[in-house]
Amino acid sequence: MARLNLFIDTTSNSLLAGLASPLQVNPATLPLWFGDTLSLQIYLLNTTNSSLFGSNPYTVINNAGLQLFLYLDDGTIAPGVIYTQQITWQADPTNSYFYSTLSLNTMALQTLLGTATTANASLKVGYVQAGLQTTVLSVPVTIGVGIPSSGLVVPPGLTPLSVEVANNLFVHLDGNPNNPGQGFYLVSPAGKKLLVHAIDNQDGTASLIADPTN
Repeated sequence: MARLNLFIDTTSNSLLAGLASPLQVNPATLPLWFGDTLSLQIYLLNTTNSSLFGSNPYTVINNAGLQLFLYLDDGTIAPGVIYTQQITWQADPTNSYFYSTLSLNTMALQTLLGTATTANASLKVGYVQAGLQTTVLSVPVTIGVGIPSSGLVVPPGLTPLSVEVANNLFVHLDGNPNNPGQGFYLVSPAGKKLLVHAIDNQDGTASLIADPTN
């Protein structure tokens, strides 16, 4: 899953290149592709009053008590068209950033694009604190067309295999935490089948055993 970090200067309604970089990012260059699911990390920044050479011009806003909202819409006053949104976010242990995912595979975005290769939208980010709403970013963005999402084309003579079926047929090399003790079968030349799996010993160790099944 692609990850996108957004560093928002809340005092200037702009995107920055990093936590300590005054370089602004053109919102139109954000990698927003229809069909993708983005893993997002959002940092809210304030400018500092420090004029010391080489000092960091920004401080990270502590996000404790903030509820974050992100929308891709048509830029008009409500009830405008919302193409996709994310209103459920988690904060990192230090309350420095929010993280969540954003689906760019919505019918509203598909309708917006139609047969075009790009379309314009508005990216809006804001938060609510103590019942008060604050918008920190409202910028125009461009939505592009990502890779085809119609599914894998299987060559003639081959059979497609889903991930779900594979998980049931094959044993994970690193084990399956949802199915401890899972094993695999070995068959002798005479057709005798053994189930090879791991068991826990009373002394806290583990052993590999092979149980006959026929």
